[in-house]
Amino acid sequence: MTRTLVITADDLGIDPRRDDGIVVAFARGAITQSSLMVRGQSAPSAARAANRIGLPLGLHLDLTESPPSAPAASIPTLLDASGHKRGKHGLRAAIASGAIDPADVVRETRAQLAAFEAMVGRPARHVDGHQHVQSIPFLAELLAPVFAEAGVRTTRIAEQREVHVEDPSAARFYQSVADDARASRPLYAAHGIDATESFIGLDLMGFACEPSRLLRALEHASGPRVELMCHPGFVGEGVDDFNQSPAREHELRVLNGLPFEALIARGELVLTSLA
Repeated sequence: MTRTLVITADDLGIDPRRDDGIVVAFARGAITQSSLMVRGQSAPSAARAANRIGLPLGLHLDLTESPPSAPAASIPTLLDASGHKRGKHGLRAAIASGAIDPADVVRETRAQLAAFEAMVGRPARHVDGHQHVQSIPFLAELLAPVFAEAGVRTTRIAEQREVHVEDPSAARFYQSVADDARASRPLYAAHGIDATESFIGLDLMGFACEPSRLLRALEHASGPRVELMCHPGFVGEGVDDFNQSPAREHELRVLNGLPFEALIARGELVLTSLA
């Protein structure tokens, strides 16, 4: 059976150097799509570059870090006391305590969808979430009808069966992401939002991204369609440690080595896009 693989480079628009690396990866055939952070510092130029080279784009919905797209006063429960988004753990804690107003989530999501359409020149057909916010069941219930109304056809379901990382806190977080994704799949399906049957990448970021591990993860993934999440790029100049890490260039080198080339040549794998 020939399977399909979607290779998504997250965080386009977060930093010009990250953008440059993603463009290089697409030109090399190393990725098949990217997800755009509409409030990233280089988002407008990144969208223009993607359109020039035909890089398929989805929205990288960010409810945790970048400045809001909706007026701050209109989404108070998504922000902390200093007016910033709450971060990946802060948002989850606020959801658990009942502090998040569903209307704020809907308002910010619609604003980001509108910003994407204005930058890219078409509505988003695919949406995934920065730090996997779209998989949180509380949010998935809110997002699924908003996505459907906006014409979004696909999302990311980061339902990875096994996660292999040494850091206990990272392992717990990634396992919670996978568990949330499993619970959110039927919520999206009920609104006609599709996703690949399998997902890999939670434990393949940075220096953990190696050809043998990528191939092994793909082999163990079930179902005809798989998404690989990745974060390639040249080392960024700011934002956070993740963006400035040399691990970004390591991912870029590994992916540009085309680790799936032999499978493609044998007709066992086809690269495709959801965006």
